[in-house]
Amino acid sequence: MPGNPQVYGDGSTDYEKYIRTQELFKLQKGPSEWANEEELLFQSVHQSMEIWLKVVIQHAEQAAKWMEGDNLRDAARFLTRAARIIEFLAGSLKFPMSIAPWDYHKIRMGLGKGSGQESPTFSRLLDIGKPLLAAFEGVLKRRKATVDAVHQDPAGNRDLYDLTIAMAEFDQEFMHWRYRHFQVVKRIIGDGVLSLKGIPASSLEKHANSAMFPDIWAVINRTTNAYNAKYRPQGGGGYTTAKT
Repeated sequence: MPGNPQVYGDGSTDYEKYIRTQELFKLQKGPSEWANEEELLFQSVHQSMEIWLKVVIQHAEQAAKWMEGDNLRDAARFLTRAARIIEFLAGSLKFPMSIAPWDYHKIRMGLGKGSGQESPTFSRLLDIGKPLLAAFEGVLKRRKATVDAVHQDPAGNRDLYDLTIAMAEFDQEFMHWRYRHFQVVKRIIGDGVLSLKGIPASSLEKHANSAMFPDIWAVINRTTNAYNAKYRPQGGGGYTTAKT
C-alpha cells in the first residue's frame, strides 16, 4: 500500500473487528511518507481529535433532546461529560506543542492550504450553542423560571441549577480549549503571522473568549448584586460590580 503504513495484528480477533484496527492503521501515513519522525504524532492527534469531537457533538445534541423532554438530569450528565472530554482534548495539545517549530514547518508543507479552521467537527461545534440554548430557554419557559431565580435559590431549583452549571462548564471548557489551541499556534508558528487563509494568528486569542451562552456568565454579576442588595449591611463587606 502507498506509504507502507504500520499495521499491527491481523484483524482476526473480535476486538480488532469491532474497533476496525486494520482500517484505522491504514488511515495514517506510513514511515516512507513522513516528513520527519514527528508527523505520526501530529496526524494522530488531529485524527483522534476529530473522533472525540464527534462524541462531544453527539452528547450536546442528545442533551438538547433530553432538555426538550424535561430530562434535565441526563442532559446535565452528558453536558458535563462533554466538558470533561473537551478538557482532555485541551490537555492533549501539550503533545504537538512539544514539536520544534522547524520540524513542524516540514510537516506543514504537506498540508497544502489546509488549516485546523477547516475541521468539520470544529465548525459544527461553533453552531452547537444555538440548539442547546434554545432547548435550555424552553426548559426555563416551561418551568416559569429565570436563570436569576435559579441562581438565587440553587437548593430550591436543584435540577435547573445543575443544568445551568453543566451549560457553563461546557462553555468554559470550549473556551479553554480554543485558548490552548492559540497557545500551540503561538509556540510553534508564531502569533504575528498570517494563516494561509490570510487571517492573523492572533485572532485565535480573541475568539477564545467568545462565550456560547453569554447570559449564563452575566447572571453571576447579577447574582452578586442581588445578594448584596438583600444582605449586605450598609458599609459592610461584599463585592461591587464594576460599571461598564
